[in-house]
Amino acid sequence: MLRVFEAFAGYGSQRMALRNIGIEFEVAGISEIDGDVILSYAAIHSDFLEKREHIDDYIDKSKDEMISYLEEINVPLDYKTFENKAKKLKLPKLKDMYLANKLINNYGDIQRINPTTLPDFDLFTYSFPCQDISVAGYQCGLNEDSGTRSSLLWECCKIIETKRPKYLMMENVKNLVGKRHKDNFLKFLDYLEGLGYKNSWAVLNARDYGVPQNRERVFCVSELGAKENFIFPEPIELKSKLEDILDKDVDERYYLKNGQVIDKPIKQDYSYCLDSNYWKGTTLQSFLKKHRRQLVTDKVNELGQYVPRRLTPRETWKLMGVNSEDIDKASQIVSQTSLYKQSGNSIVVPVLEAIFKQWFITIPNNMVGLNRWL
Repeated sequence: MLRVFEAFAGYGSQRMALRNIGIEFEVAGISEIDGDVILSYAAIHSDFLEKREHIDDYIDKSKDEMISYLEEINVPLDYKTFENKAKKLKLPKLKDMYLANKLINNYGDIQRINPTTLPDFDLFTYSFPCQDISVAGYQCGLNEDSGTRSSLLWECCKIIETKRPKYLMMENVKNLVGKRHKDNFLKFLDYLEGLGYKNSWAVLNARDYGVPQNRERVFCVSELGAKENFIFPEPIELKSKLEDILDKDVDERYYLKNGQVIDKPIKQDYSYCLDSNYWKGTTLQSFLKKHRRQLVTDKVNELGQYVPRRLTPRETWKLMGVNSEDIDKASQIVSQTSLYKQSGNSIVVPVLEAIFKQWFITIPNNMVGLNRWL
């Protein structure tokens, strides 16, 4: 049984990938601070949706006790100010937040975690925030002790040193290995090597692993005591096209207004890279000029012109490789805006599936046979 700890867990992409490929695993705990993301994780990976229908049967704490617990693990946090919002939650939402965190064993803010209190685990995933290194982000960097969100990478050291998990896996934006930030990345890899880990990293594109999205990301796998480099999975032919994941009968609110039309359809095999700000929308002119914030055309007006529209939240989750059942669960508990943000911040599940298959099911020389975790 592979025991996993998901730091910066999001809605659990790593867990989805392990489940989808049939790995026997259990999640020993997670670390996540965003309230809506925590609710999505609980909806997808626990019986939270069922239990919240009779929530008082599962909560034996007072309002003050629930607030105290959430403040102790420092969730939920305001995304911009990092202010704890527990005291501001109305009672129904407070109960939801308390129950969700309990069900998914969330240890909360990684800065507050005492690693000696964590259970043992084999795989530690730590895809830390990208806002301060992304080309589309703030470019504040990830220097140790700088206080940026991306510098939370260094908070992982205390956990890795104390727990010494056999396997580590990280994903982040391609700019992590760009000129401005690569030194810090290599410094962290040197630190891991000093602890006895063998590191391998590569830039992989989602469109090379069955998902119609042009999304390049750095993946790094590390194994304690390994002698050989990890061989990343080979690309496969893209058989699923962008049009294959589009919804039918899309609500009018997703179509562009103010006469924004185009004389020919938008034809693409794959989407431009999704980001967490997709919810803010775009204009046709911006899309055609900047090639981002994806638009599609599936409707013609009375003049025979194509009316562009944004992707729906469901479509953005599909472009992250999430299945319909998981999307339905998350959609019951968080807003459309939050769904957009969560997909843009997440990891493409089929890329993780390919890595985990190569790592845990295939022996190093690519000969199938050894299966450590089935």
